[in-house]
Amino acid sequence: MQLPLTIKELPMGLKEIARMTGLSITTVSHALNGTRAVSQKSMALIRDAVAKTGYRPNGAAQALKTQRTNMIALIIPSTEPNNSTNCFFFDVLGGVKQTLQEQGYDLIVSTYSENDPHFLLGGIPVLQKNWIDGVLFVPGSRRRAECLTGVDVPVVLIDRRLDGVSLPFVGSDNEQAAVRAIELLAQSGRRRIGYIGGTLDFSSAYDRYRGYQKALAALGLAHDFSLIAYELDYSLESARNAARSLVRYGADAIFAANSVLTMGVVQYLNEQGIRIPEQIALVGFDDYDWTQIVSPPITAVRQDARGMGARGAHMLIELLAGNPPDPAAVVLPSALAVRQSHGGTRGPDTL
Repeated sequence: MQLPLTIKELPMGLKEIARMTGLSITTVSHALNGTRAVSQKSMALIRDAVAKTGYRPNGAAQALKTQRTNMIALIIPSTEPNNSTNCFFFDVLGGVKQTLQEQGYDLIVSTYSENDPHFLLGGIPVLQKNWIDGVLFVPGSRRRAECLTGVDVPVVLIDRRLDGVSLPFVGSDNEQAAVRAIELLAQSGRRRIGYIGGTLDFSSAYDRYRGYQKALAALGLAHDFSLIAYELDYSLESARNAARSLVRYGADAIFAANSVLTMGVVQYLNEQGIRIPEQIALVGFDDYDWTQIVSPPITAVRQDARGMGARGAHMLIELLAGNPPDPAAVVLPSALAVRQSHGGTRGPDTL
């Protein structure tokens, strides 16, 4: 897609309308883009030709006039080989898409590799070609604020923060969600509560681990590094290996801080004949359909992923209108879907 900067680059539909009406391409272009008045007779001819050809004015030409494309980019991490991912970002996408459609914006989705230590947001082709008005961005490492290099449009961060950056942000209450999960396990009498999570480079994973530490301290439970496995990739194999280690070191409960990691823990415990929750209690993160149909059903943190996407889109639209969002940082509450896997006596409900 290229911007039609010269007459030679104008689309064939425009040339066809000029041929049908006997008018110049310049006159037809001005009429369709509203850049100059034309006679009523000429306009009538052009409308008739447009109706016959089904021609639609080029959006890029409109962008030249308004300096806006009404196009938003959502930039999310890609799925890496041998790295199972959950559908969290698809739910975020759903909230973004619905909100933008309601407000008259179009959406482009692009991905990047979290394993690329030199990734620059400004290097993504859709940003280089000036197609978009703003960006909704899920960053990788919270320590790499330089990834924003080369971006000259408004940006709103979704799900993960960047340290030292004051951009608008919307995410979940990851730390407090982890605190509630550990408290629930402790209420069921567990004292050796293990942690399985992803890289602390992700602000979301960092906050969940910090919540785990905070809860242990508040409850007077030991912070035993033999019961902790983090810096994992989000794969079933990583979770299985971590669960094996935690079981070997005497964990009586596990908090798995990601949906895929939760699946890997369940898989390993089932394969080993280790009963949930009688021998190992479990609380996971992200509540999807599968957590309700396994035996026993899994107690899990429930994030509002669609709400996160919708709120991020609204914040970006406010920025584009010249109104910095207030508040600039939004933390959405999560819920705890309480089922049987944590070992308590409560039935299925949501805290």
